[in-house]
Amino acid sequence: MKLTVSNKKLGLRIALTAIALAVAVFAFTYAVVRIGHKDPGYQTIEAKADAEALTYNKAVAFKYWFGGSSNEIKRGINALTEVYTPILAAAYKQLDHQNEYSVCSGIASLNRNQGSVVTVSKELYSVLKDAYARTLENKGYNMFAGDLYAEWESILILDEPDSFDPVNNFSQASRISAIAATVSDLSNFSLEFLDDEECTVRFSVSEEYKKFSKDYEIESVPLNLNLLHDAYMLRWIADALYEEGCRTGYLYTSEGQVLCLGPYGTLGYDMYTLENGKETVYASVNLEDAFSATTFTAFGMGSLYGYRLGDLYRHLYFDVRTGDFTNILMSATLINPDTDLVETVYQSIILNTLSSENEVVSYASSLENSGLFVSYVFQSVGT
Repeated sequence: MKLTVSNKKLGLRIALTAIALAVAVFAFTYAVVRIGHKDPGYQTIEAKADAEALTYNKAVAFKYWFGGSSNEIKRGINALTEVYTPILAAAYKQLDHQNEYSVCSGIASLNRNQGSVVTVSKELYSVLKDAYARTLENKGYNMFAGDLYAEWESILILDEPDSFDPVNNFSQASRISAIAATVSDLSNFSLEFLDDEECTVRFSVSEEYKKFSKDYEIESVPLNLNLLHDAYMLRWIADALYEEGCRTGYLYTSEGQVLCLGPYGTLGYDMYTLENGKETVYASVNLEDAFSATTFTAFGMGSLYGYRLGDLYRHLYFDVRTGDFTNILMSATLINPDTDLVETVYQSIILNTLSSENEVVSYASSLENSGLFVSYVFQSVGT
């Protein structure tokens, strides 16, 4: 059979094909153009790569509000990236307690040059002074407890930690208790602030601590901002951004810490807990001004460090003075109209050292009277 095509409708078919092709080309071109299109709103700012610290630009998330045309927004993002990159790099590298970098002296430099005078930046000098003052208060924070946190982290990160948990392992329980007692004896450590103008510091540990570390086979890195590390980093970054005139953005970490320079309009903030074994939002608030906030969860939301052992939750918010957990709070959120995130997180640390629900209620009430918003769920009702 010979197939024939009528010439009567051939022109129409050619025209329709041409139209269809034109529509397809337009759609494809429009899609390509829209790939880079930016609408007014919060945009993600990511610092540039750094060969010395390959993952540093993932440590903090930064959102900033831009208005105007797409091209104006793109230019704004590029300009802010140039400002943000050295700020994040400086904070990240200098607060690192393990790794030294070529361009600056940081906490790692103090750990590796014990007994020697080290010159640091004015920003780090201020951080060290603040952390030292909070350590001396002995309310559950200790900047010299790096070896205790390292011990717990080595358990918390395990896929099958049960046999290493102090509840099941007497040797491990004794070890953690001994490390906690030793790091809590502040006579084992000396942090001297030698010159406020030159920002010179000397960090030393006692001969007794050196012997203890050797006896317990600890690869000692005692100076460590631990639970306040992220708060100091975000505050450092926020202060520098504020100096650059940045006012409508916010910074946050996966551990539930947020520092808002100032929202554009209203910014929502969710609080989390555990219900029937599943993470859930238990309260939400809308904020219209700058604030700092922190959310603690016993079940380790967003963290590498945490697991459940029967009815016990393991995380990094243990009582540094004993190395043990109070097992009172399932979750707690503190929102502070003051942007001092360090103070906000510090109060969360203290909450987690309290040994009864009544103490938590009383302390939370005192925080609310001072202007903070506090919400919490006890482990006794949180599952």
